[in-house]
Amino acid sequence: MSLTLTLTGTGGAQGVPAWGCECAACARARRSPQYRRQPCSGVVKFNDAITLIDAGRHDLTDRWSPGSFQQFLLTHYHMDHVQGLFPLRWGVGDVIPVYGP
Repeated sequence: MSLTLTLTGTGGAQGVPAWGCECAACARARRSPQYRRQPCSGVVKFNDAITLIDAGRHDLTDRWSPGSFQQFLLTHYHMDHVQGLFPLRWGVGDVIPVYGP
């Protein structure tokens, strides 16, 4: 039995760097991409099953091929936690279960 949790986004709704912000953290993120923070998201792998936690990332369709994960678990319904679902809404293929509060 194997269980892993990977955080794929730990930023707030504004992201880092925030548009127009010149603070030290945002300036560093503009200079060095490893300091950029994506919207809240994570991946739980349990044996062969993959659950995506929150759908805040804009690049879900680039990061995940159809059928490569089984479901979403949403922590709450703020836009920065669900915005990645919209491109999937009009996709073709199997239904993806979405669970939430």
